[in-house]
Amino acid sequence: MTVALGIHCGHESSCAVVRDGVLLAAIQQERVTRRKYDGQEALTNRLPVREVLAAAGLTLEDVDVIISSFQAAGPSGVGLQRPLVSASFDLFDPFDERHHVVSHHLAHAASAVYASGFAEAAVLVSDSAGTSSRDGADFHVPFAEFFRTYYRDATASRIFTEMRSMYAFRQGRFELLERAFSEPHNQPDVFVQSEASLYDNVARFLFRKEHAHGQLMALAALPFDRPARLGADDIVTPGPRPRLRNGWQILEATADVAQSADIAHAVQEAFNRLIVSHAAHAVELSGISNLCCAGGVFLNLSGNTAIGALPQVENLYVPSCPHDAGISVGAAYLGWARASRTPPVAPRKVTSDFLGRDAEPITSQDAQERGYAVSAVHATADLSRRAAEVLLDGAIVVRYAGRAEFGPRALGNRSILCHPVVCTNAKSKLNGIKKRQSWRPVAPMVRIEDLETYFIGPGEAPFMNYDFTVREEYRDVLKEIVHDDGSARVQTVTADDNPGIHDILTHMAEMGQIPVLVNTSLNGPAQPIIDSAPDVLAFSRHPDIGFLLTEDGLFASPSPRKIPVRRADATVMAVFGTGDSARYVLSNGGAQVPVGRDLFVSLLEQESVLTDSTAADVVECLRTGVLAEA
Repeated sequence: MTVALGIHCGHESSCAVVRDGVLLAAIQQERVTRRKYDGQEALTNRLPVREVLAAAGLTLEDVDVIISSFQAAGPSGVGLQRPLVSASFDLFDPFDERHHVVSHHLAHAASAVYASGFAEAAVLVSDSAGTSSRDGADFHVPFAEFFRTYYRDATASRIFTEMRSMYAFRQGRFELLERAFSEPHNQPDVFVQSEASLYDNVARFLFRKEHAHGQLMALAALPFDRPARLGADDIVTPGPRPRLRNGWQILEATADVAQSADIAHAVQEAFNRLIVSHAAHAVELSGISNLCCAGGVFLNLSGNTAIGALPQVENLYVPSCPHDAGISVGAAYLGWARASRTPPVAPRKVTSDFLGRDAEPITSQDAQERGYAVSAVHATADLSRRAAEVLLDGAIVVRYAGRAEFGPRALGNRSILCHPVVCTNAKSKLNGIKKRQSWRPVAPMVRIEDLETYFIGPGEAPFMNYDFTVREEYRDVLKEIVHDDGSARVQTVTADDNPGIHDILTHMAEMGQIPVLVNTSLNGPAQPIIDSAPDVLAFSRHPDIGFLLTEDGLFASPSPRKIPVRRADATVMAVFGTGDSARYVLSNGGAQVPVGRDLFVSLLEQESVLTDSTAADVVECLRTGVLAEA
């Protein structure tokens, strides 16, 4: 038996555990620290090493190999502000002989191949930037060797940074077929050199912030009623091997970003042409019709769907977490594969993303103490049937049950759910709860056996990785989940991978309703997916949320009781950080209490504020005396 611990150091840091080729657990650092996209370039105690091992039912003593990947490390460019190991790191000895380091794109490739179940596959990896090295080659070396190489005194030479890689995977081995490297430039937000930088640069330009790729993808599906200012032909050349053009970047952003749908549409079409061309080339080079894809660009559903439609691609696999957080999964697989005595092939295809921590128990007493009413408990009722009933009454239900999702998309265990037909203005309500643009889409969940009844597209989508076409006869009744272009980002559900959601859908069918649920992730703006009982109990008090569904009970959400509060005389207010990662804190010298941005801003602007007396941050502020009733 071989147990491998994988670690990704970089933005979106994460850890994963593989035992004998089986992926047991994987956790993003943000889910533990509660800082969206959290990560760092070094081994630190912030990494969720203990948490992922606990989720796998193991300890560090059970681990045979530890494989790390350092996204931002560069030869002669580590140390000072970018050490490989923080001074306080004590989770394990970095120079332990079990500890190895792998390159970025190789780990990406492994994260998809070993999860696909394919005995052989073509592999396409694409992202903004991978490992930087002096020769541009993959590596899998002891940490001590990596440390010496990257700290070595060496004469100046060109540094190669991975941008796109194509492999053939045969007989348990990766063969690098072709690799493209990024070019250094002093204007990386203008100089567009790949499909990754194209999408990232335009998303930053239109939305004026990082991590807006999903918003750009949604914007591209909106209609526009004026001549397009930009077309795909302006961005890329025609033909089977398109290249990026220059000169089209002279654009003007609009105050209402929805008015830039024409730009988003052109960028999406150009992106699709590029990524389809690279996918076809990878299949051609390898001579293999099974294709695995990994890297941040494969969070793009439209691009994935276009690749899947290629006639030369017989089977396509995109993992649940293709972006950098998935590097830890690939690293763990590579550690297991290196330790295997025979050419390794993963024993089964990974179709479930429930790899995180178990939901914390919420008892009836816990819920009632926070003002919830008990609607049903597992010991005395069929919870899935009762949940189906309240959903078919039009309620919005938070589901917090089972193991958490690893990837960026909630798939039913940390989700906000409603029914697309009986819940009036479902999309508007869900976007209101999450405080995001009204045109942002929400996703349908459907049993895999019902998929072809309502949707046209791939045969399965357990990770919500593809666009589907909604059948014409259902577009009106399912309008809440239909994008303006007639598509929907569908998630398929099986009884094996998600029995709780599958049971709810089955009960809906038995009750004579369309067995489709609307799903969006359980989090507010700039929050990671919520993964603790106190946070869930606080979040589910939103006035538009009707119920909280756990493994053990269904609880009716309380109506908020508003009270006026003010800052206590000794209270000071502070903001730490900027943008989406900013933290808002009230302090009186004896206590520091993080609060929501809305409450913080209101307290700045008003002497007293009307707020929910049972909200978690308000309760803590009143308890510690940083707030007082006005």
